[in-house]
Formats: sequence, C-alpha cells, structure tokens
Amino acid sequence: MLSAITTLHLAHNFRTARGSVDALRDVTLTIERGEFFGLFGPNGAGKTTLIRILSTLIIPSTGSASVNGFDVVREPDRVRASIGLVFSNENSFYGRLTGRQNLEFFAALQNLSAKEARRRTAELLDFFNLTTAADKPMQSYSTGMRQKLNVTRALLHNPPLIFLDEPTKGMDVLAAESLRSLLRAELVGRQGKTVLLTTHDLQEMELLCDRVGILENGKLRAVGSPADLIREANTTVVYRLELVGHVNGLVDRFLQLSTVRSAEVVSQTEALTILDLTLTDSSAPGPEVWQTLAAQNINVKRCAPKDDGLVTLLKQNSTQ
Repeated sequence: MLSAITTLHLAHNFRTARGSVDALRDVTLTIERGEFFGLFGPNGAGKTTLIRILSTLIIPSTGSASVNGFDVVREPDRVRASIGLVFSNENSFYGRLTGRQNLEFFAALQNLSAKEARRRTAELLDFFNLTTAADKPMQSYSTGMRQKLNVTRALLHNPPLIFLDEPTKGMDVLAAESLRSLLRAELVGRQGKTVLLTTHDLQEMELLCDRVGILENGKLRAVGSPADLIREANTTVVYRLELVGHVNGLVDRFLQLSTVRSAEVVSQTEALTILDLTLTDSSAPGPEVWQTLAAQNINVKRCAPKDDGLVTLLKQNSTQ
C-alpha cells in the first residue's frame, strides 16, 4: 500500500517593481511513495516555484511542506540528502571535464567515498547509455546527452524522491523518448522511486504520470489521472465574465446553479469584477446564469470563452 512521501499546504508570493505577485495560492497536495506524479500547466503557472520550495531553494511565504517526513524549512539538510533535483536549464557542469569527472566530482559533494563515487558513476553511465562518451569533454555533449548527465547526477546518492523540472525540454524526439522510457520503466517501475515531474507537454503527461495536478495562475485546479482529467476537460467550458462594478456574493449564487461547476473571482476593483465560470455540458452560459445576473442588476461588459484557461488548453490539445 502506498504511503505519502510529500505533503504540503502552502502559498508563495514575491515582490516586483509592479507590486506583489501570487506565485502559488493555497496549494494543498499529497504525493504517494512510488508514484509518478506530474505538475501540468502553462509557463508561469507556478510549477517551478513549487519544485524550488520542495527542494528547499526558497521558503514558502505561508504554510508548510514535508518531504520524506522532513520539514522543508526546519530540516532543509535532511530534505536535500533525500532528493534528486533536475532542472532543464542546468548549467553548473564543468565543460572541460569529462562526463565521468563531472559525476565523480559531484558524488564527492554528496559525501560518497572515492571508491563508491567511481562505482556509482560507472553504474549510472552504463544505465543511461553514456559509457562511450564518458571520457570525452562534457562541452562536446549534445543537448540530450547533457540532460541525461543531469539526471544521472541527481541519482548519484540514490535518493528515494526525484524532482524533474521539464527534463525533456530542448531535446530531440528520439532522445526525449529514450529518457522518458528510462524514467518510467526503470526508476519508478523497477527501482520504486517517487518522481515529481513538471511539464506543459500533454503527451508527456499522458505517457508518464500516474496522477497529475493541474496548476494555473498559481492555483491547483484539479488532481487526478491523466485520462480522467482529459475526459473532464472535454465536457467542460470555461467562460470569463467582465462585470461592471464591485460585485459581491455572486460566486455563491452561481455555485447553486446546476450548469456551473465552479466560479472564481479573478480580480476586482470598484469599477470592474472579472469572474471565471466553469460550465458543465454547456457551450455557453444558459438562461439561469443570465437570470442570476439580471436579478442582481449586474451589467455585463464582456462574456467569452476564456482564452488562457488551462482547461481550455487541455481540451484543444486533446483533440489535435
């Protein structure tokens, strides 16, 4: 039976020249041991921010998170010792050193003995089909080879949990397929490791993940199997309403309607309220939506399908 390896309930914001940005908003999630879990969403959804929090690179603004039973704020050293971390834009390797020399160096930083570093390096180079290039300068490696070396480094200390932030980004089709096969069949299937993957590639999500969390604008919209989420997306339409004035209490009224799955205020000022309606089995807001608006004397400035909604994106991609 699976047991939780990662639990979190947190939010994170940061300051910019234009003010505060909510990178993550009240995200609650549990990832089970031995699971291949995906975070799916467009660029800027908050996927990398969540990975950085769980790997102790940044501290959440509010809330808490635990990884392998260790608190990410109070026990960061123990968290780091039990995870492997892979970023797609990793550039900390030493180009003039060979792939083997790079790995043995980083193994030493993980407190592996020289003998164990050599053994583990050789084992992983063979596993990722990099042995023939192992003694060539790393700067001569292709993008796919560098990314494989990046994943190899994350596995040197044999951690039970691996964070992969868009690991196939920039790779050609064959290299990406090879890496996905190794990740799914070997790391999770045979070795029983837990993998947390971030991606905005729908095909990658379907091929690899047991469950997926959909992130959009810093909020976790849904969690489920890829098949269930895509099926739901195909029966769901998201509309964005721009309403004149500062509207109160409308969300609760909408949620009482049978054709409304969810309603959320996106932004609000005295002059304008922007609200997203997720509709079920409907191509457009029905009469009861308009009757609700009319009953409150609310003027609608604009009503249209939401262009940037992740549910809409899923629907579009699943029909291509």
